[in-house]
Amino acid sequence: MFENIPGSFTEAVLCSISEPTIVYNHNMRVVWANPSAELFFGHSTEFMTGRKCTDLFPGMLECFDNCPVNKSLATERNEVLVVDGIVYPHKLIETIPYEENNEKLVLAIIHSVPEVDRNKALRRDFAARLNKSANLKESAPDIVNTIKTLTYVSISGVYERSGDKFNLLFGNGAPEFITDIDSVSPIYLSSEMLSFSVNGSFPDGAAIIPVASPDGKTRVLLFAGNGTMSTEFRGRLEMIGSVLENCITRLLA
Repeated sequence: MFENIPGSFTEAVLCSISEPTIVYNHNMRVVWANPSAELFFGHSTEFMTGRKCTDLFPGMLECFDNCPVNKSLATERNEVLVVDGIVYPHKLIETIPYEENNEKLVLAIIHSVPEVDRNKALRRDFAARLNKSANLKESAPDIVNTIKTLTYVSISGVYERSGDKFNLLFGNGAPEFITDIDSVSPIYLSSEMLSFSVNGSFPDGAAIIPVASPDGKTRVLLFAGNGTMSTEFRGRLEMIGSVLENCITRLLA
């Protein structure tokens, strides 16, 4: 159906449109992306290449329930993912399956939605997953996975207060404990400003997100390090902390 996209007329056309466009292989991994997709996801094609579809669309319940890429691979037909709009339904993703060199591929065209809608979807999905957990220990692996997925940090952990320090409840490569923290606001630190001993450095910065209970006491900390602490990623970290704060009483009961 398409020529080999890189270097072709098809590539020139797809690179000129404003809709983010991605090509997935049969394993639902990215093999090509246009410049609009780079702007939409905030990553280069080189960074996205080889990543799973779910790595790019974390938190979108519509995709989990009715993945158009997966459906196109199975049905070998064009598929459309429709989401509820404020006034009327609108298309979110259109997929077109094709075959090249005996390999099944899917061209996905994303009909961009406003960033605020994407963030609402991320918040809603994280809250839904937390509601399935009975306690903090049970939810901790999901919290850490969400932090890594939404911010692409390589190190993250969930800490629970124990006396005058916070012990690591779950995480990978983070310090075992953090001494008492008075701040109820997020703390963003460079490697030189870390006030505790850690193995390894955090050249791109680290973040500590306090999670307070209704009595105003900080009961839980979220830690993220070795990642780009951009404005977007900081916003997502603070969103995770805010959602967790809303249900922390139940999770700590």
